[in-house]
Amino acid sequence: MENWKIIFEWVSVVFGGITGLTAIVFAIARIFGRNLIDEWFARRNKKYQAQLDKDLAAYKSILDSRIEVLKISYGNVFSERMSIFKEACIRMQKIEEYSTKLAAYKDYDCKDNVDFEKPCKPDCPKGCIVNYSEIVFEMRDYLLETDNWFTSNEFFFSLDQYEEILNICLEFLGLLNQAIEVVRDLALSEKERAIKCFDIFAEFEMVKYRTARKRLIETFRYALNVPLLSK
Repeated sequence: MENWKIIFEWVSVVFGGITGLTAIVFAIARIFGRNLIDEWFARRNKKYQAQLDKDLAAYKSILDSRIEVLKISYGNVFSERMSIFKEACIRMQKIEEYSTKLAAYKDYDCKDNVDFEKPCKPDCPKGCIVNYSEIVFEMRDYLLETDNWFTSNEFFFSLDQYEEILNICLEFLGLLNQAIEVVRDLALSEKERAIKCFDIFAEFEMVKYRTARKRLIETFRYALNVPLLSK
């Protein structure tokens, strides 16, 4: 019983002290005309805000640096991709020029009077109708080189685009194989070989090629943000 009395007295002293301390704090707050607790929180918040601003500035500096690196990296990739697209368009245009030229020989009026067994004159232009077989083999070599070039740069093109271009290359190779078989057919005369070769190119359907080329150019325009239609 005596012990409980002692404990009760100690509790009374403690709570009494706290009550007294609280009264003193509020009394001081009234004396200075402001709430000390609010002031204490304000100071703490100001300290934390200063640290947050410092950390934010550091993170922003790191982020800006990374953004600059990404801009440079993306710029290099974009520039390289545009070079690849440009080269692809040039190569496809060159292939069309070969095919169109060989197909056009069929409409030459002179083809019926040309002696294909005689070599061309030294000053004769390279594209002379007599040199048609050389153009066929030159186109074949260029097409094989172009096919390897597309394969080496396939990651710059979408899968469907790359597949479409390869199919076009395969069709041209099939066309050239037919022409080369005719050129090498010794059972035919030189003139017969020439006329038959011209027919092969003249009858070749170019719709798939032109569609693939159009899609490639549209992709090129889209990447450069060039409108497809004029305003």
